[in-house]
Amino acid sequence: MKKAACLFILFFLFVTVEAQVPDGSWWTFSYSQSQSLDGGLLNLRSLNEHFAGEHGFIHLSADGNGFINGNGKEVRFWACNGGSLAAEFDDKKLDSLACFLAKMGVNVIRYHGAINPHGKNTRLMDVDTAEARNIWRCVAAMKKQGIYTIISPFWPANGHMGGWIPKEWGIDGYSGKDDMWEVLYFNERMKAGYKAWVKYLYTTPNPYTKVALKDEPAVAVIQVINEDSPFFWTMSGIKPALAKMVGAQFSKWLRNKYGQLANIKDTTDLLPIYNMTLPQGKNENSKLHDQVEFYADNQRAFYDDMVHYYREVLGCKQLVNASNWRTASQSRLLDLERWTNSGADVIAVNKYFDPQHKGPNAGWRVDPGDFYGSPSALKNPADLPTNVKHVAGHPMMVTESGWNLPNRYQTEGALLVAAYGGLTGLDAFFWFTPTATNYMQQPYFTFLNIQGQHPLNRWSTSTPGEIGMFPANALIQRLGYVKEAKILQERRTMKSMLNREVPSIFEEQSFDPNRDFVVGDNNDQGKFSPLTFLTGGISVVYDSKMDTVQVSANLNKLIDLKASKVTSVTGEEQLDYKTGIFILNTPKAKAVSGFLNVKKTFNLNEISITSNNEYATIELVSMDGKDLSQSKKVLLQVGTIFRPTGWNEEPATFNDNHKLMQGFKIINTGKMPWLGMPANGSISLKNKLIKKAIQLNAAGFAVKMLDLQTNGSTVTLQLPPDAFYILLEK
Repeated sequence: MKKAACLFILFFLFVTVEAQVPDGSWWTFSYSQSQSLDGGLLNLRSLNEHFAGEHGFIHLSADGNGFINGNGKEVRFWACNGGSLAAEFDDKKLDSLACFLAKMGVNVIRYHGAINPHGKNTRLMDVDTAEARNIWRCVAAMKKQGIYTIISPFWPANGHMGGWIPKEWGIDGYSGKDDMWEVLYFNERMKAGYKAWVKYLYTTPNPYTKVALKDEPAVAVIQVINEDSPFFWTMSGIKPALAKMVGAQFSKWLRNKYGQLANIKDTTDLLPIYNMTLPQGKNENSKLHDQVEFYADNQRAFYDDMVHYYREVLGCKQLVNASNWRTASQSRLLDLERWTNSGADVIAVNKYFDPQHKGPNAGWRVDPGDFYGSPSALKNPADLPTNVKHVAGHPMMVTESGWNLPNRYQTEGALLVAAYGGLTGLDAFFWFTPTATNYMQQPYFTFLNIQGQHPLNRWSTSTPGEIGMFPANALIQRLGYVKEAKILQERRTMKSMLNREVPSIFEEQSFDPNRDFVVGDNNDQGKFSPLTFLTGGISVVYDSKMDTVQVSANLNKLIDLKASKVTSVTGEEQLDYKTGIFILNTPKAKAVSGFLNVKKTFNLNEISITSNNEYATIELVSMDGKDLSQSKKVLLQVGTIFRPTGWNEEPATFNDNHKLMQGFKIINTGKMPWLGMPANGSISLKNKLIKKAIQLNAAGFAVKMLDLQTNGSTVTLQLPPDAFYILLEK
């Protein structure tokens, strides 16, 4: 979880190599600060509208599962966080950030902030006007570059709120350094404060555009709250005053359910959230079932009220998302959580690919002496952040994610998101989070010195391995180069959800490659393997009359446990999770990623890719919408492993949640500049139109012509060691 990191301007490019490989054999990554952000041969700004909202507000598609603009045309998003950089950047830097993101293919950004008042002697109904002004600045700057904004105005973590919840707010039991988890759902005074904050934000004319946000089509989605739910562990840590308030509301709810004559007393002895993570027993206390139902009803009513307030009271014309959080039991409570959110238009979740990083300050920085496991998602497919069960009739967004640092295998991330996001119909995946106008030039916390070294930032996506891989994958996502296909739809009754029954498939299910679709013997395993998420889209319908599952293809033919391979129902994606190799094979985009030297040669119809790299991601993507065999402009994008100069580590065993893990101990966090592992391979393309190959720098400008060999209708290129972006043209 990101937590304290949100207070920092974060950046770190982390990558590693085996100790015997000298730095001198790696190439130096650099980004030109002098070349124009609106120029270059690789510039995806033209994919965006002239200005965000040019064709009106973002709406739901006819089936409710996607986004369209005011003209009824499908809108496909490539997304990132970073809007809150407006609090750190002046207008010039903010404009530069918008230009850079548009150039890299981004067309929606999320502002994750807090407009509540901060500090001693503030009043609950006050507003952080500086934060509101920064949100307005962000919307205006991004709008000019055709980038929409999604606004998240509140997070209950006290540190993010300014470090002081004063008694003057009048929230019983809360002052000083207390977090505000779950308060908004149960405390009417807190709700009134929240409504006052967003009223100011959305109804005051934006001084930078002269348009109030409620009337601003460049704002795509309103997010009510970030990361909070009574179905999460934080509910067991609420203050006694709030517990008493919740108990009184629960008692009132019980009287409404069972009648006024029922012998029900006000109670504060709420059952702990842990009880809700257990199977429903035959002799289970009915109070637990009632408490689950009360939490669900209360949270659904809260979000329904917020949707009404935004839309009917304030007059906001945007789509609304309730929240984006997880539960204490993804198997038993997540569908119920999503049901409470489904009164709003859009469903969302925050989930990251965990680098298994352990250290005393791992929440926000990487120190010498820390440990990490260095997993690749290609060998851990059950942990892919795109493994999401969609709620039918609602767009689905992952509003925070990334291949968190430290991680040596970052370059796989953007490709897997574009490929599996496209397959499953994921509507937006927000990378967390850009931290500079382009690439951060100083990733170290220089005010700290540990063992003669500086710690590295933890949460940035402004790295060659992450944001550097945006262009090819933004093209894949934005232009719809991957076929969407549904594989499974589940229908659930309210009875089964309130009984906390385990659904047929759920997110974050454990994976045992030696078992079939029933992957475990305990009650918290679904009937379908988590590998099913890699075969096609999975959705759920709530309030059904019966619990049913409909599967549209033979999963035994798509999931080959013996060979450790999963193939999508479209045939366009294949993952070998034993060797860690992913293949994307569509007419307009082809790619391989992973531990390529295990196989070395990959024949993808009209394209052949060879690589002797220990690890690499190599993509060829059409830039003109034509099939690769007919395209006059193809982007060849290559990502390997990146690291700071002088990075050093050693193999180590460490404890991760009472489990011994094999990984690495960080000896030296290194220094600048960034280094890239040399590319070692070649590509061949059957396309008689391609006549030249131009190597580009990280800013997308031409560096030199490369030696392109022609043999009939086939062109062959040996990858230069410092391959990153290469343009193949007519």
